[in-house]
Amino acid sequence: MNKRILIFEAATKIMTIEGVNGITISKVANEAGIGKSTVYEYFTSKNELIYKTISFAGENYLEEIKQRLLSSNRGFEETLKMLIRIAIETMRKGNSNIVFIMGDCDKTFKSKDDVHKQIKEVMLNLRMKTFHILEEIIELGVKEGKIKNPKDKVEIIIWQNLLMMLSYEFSGLDEFIERHNVDISNDNKNIDIIYEYLLKIL
Repeated sequence: MNKRILIFEAATKIMTIEGVNGITISKVANEAGIGKSTVYEYFTSKNELIYKTISFAGENYLEEIKQRLLSSNRGFEETLKMLIRIAIETMRKGNSNIVFIMGDCDKTFKSKDDVHKQIKEVMLNLRMKTFHILEEIIELGVKEGKIKNPKDKVEIIIWQNLLMMLSYEFSGLDEFIERHNVDISNDNKNIDIIYEYLLKIL
């Protein structure tokens, strides 16, 4: 495997388990099974490694969405439910939990203007690409008469955020729902619930 990819995958795994503050060049090198000097051949600093890893993980996530969603002739309901399934699965994947890695980076680097600006730019770019995918799905729903045309982009932003929040809650990673004795063991049922709530907004 390409050493650059090995480094990205190692860094993503460490950030997911230990948070962004857990990243060191030594840890990444050990996880990737290479020397520290090899890491420095590809990245000049830890901060560069971090924001480029976020970009790598995010692009992989978006590519998975595109391949699983938009490469077939599914209708609106099946496409949106597949997006919800992908979101739930992504929350559970320790090696590609891009949503929470980005959130952790945002908090960690807020005081470092240069790094924070780079990370925010990567995060914004990924959110915009996800937003455009959601716009395509909504356009499909409008054509099929399943939903009304959104009044403005605010409604789509609400959709995007609600989808991610509910996917997290139903992924089983948060104990909040279980403490209310809500059974979330059936993914198909959970996806149906999220789908119905999203339809109520538009």
